[in-house]
Amino acid sequence: MTNEKLQARLIAAGIAVVLILAISLVEYVANGPNNRTTFVGNNATLFALLFAAYLAYLFQQRGKFVDELRAWWYRIVAAKSEFFVYCDKASPSEEDYLKGFYALSTSMDTFRLIYCNVDRTKENPKGFFPFEQVRDIMDVAKSVAPSRNPTTADRANAKQAIILIFQSLRLAIQAEASASVPDNPTLFDSPYRKAYLKQIAQATHIDLAKVREANERADRSSSAEQR
Repeated sequence: MTNEKLQARLIAAGIAVVLILAISLVEYVANGPNNRTTFVGNNATLFALLFAAYLAYLFQQRGKFVDELRAWWYRIVAAKSEFFVYCDKASPSEEDYLKGFYALSTSMDTFRLIYCNVDRTKENPKGFFPFEQVRDIMDVAKSVAPSRNPTTADRANAKQAIILIFQSLRLAIQAEASASVPDNPTLFDSPYRKAYLKQIAQATHIDLAKVREANERADRSSSAEQR
């Protein structure tokens, strides 16, 4: 159950409760001072149990959906890493490609067990794939198949393209899973990070700030050379 569906059903349940209470109030007033019993009042425990059971069902379905989405995300991240082995090797084999490609393909197929296609109509009964990034990743993977004789630069560019697509896909999946901003994040220039960077420098003589800068320069240089 997506977050929007959960919110819609919670709102509907809230409206139903308000209507029941309104009907009960009308019945209470209509009965007059000599008879203050109402149908809702007499069955308050039953209504409360039904409402609680429905809420439990809604949150259970939402929790199950988020768990399935997270499990799928773990699988596609692992599949991406397997495919990057093919992209990173100096002389990868066809087996390296097939292992990574079929892992990605399996992730794409299992994704349909979580989401169905959107905007299905009589003119377009199949609809559209819900997250085009997944198909884009498959297209990039196919573009560097061994049968197409890709160069080292081609495979490096494919890896970079998949990384960028994953960044977009990650944002979409985080929104679907209602990922939260941490209450106490450790940001780049936070005192918490500065404290452990200082401890590392004293204990190991490693300057992580300089290490990160060197890594970023190396990444930029590598990307420029591969192009």
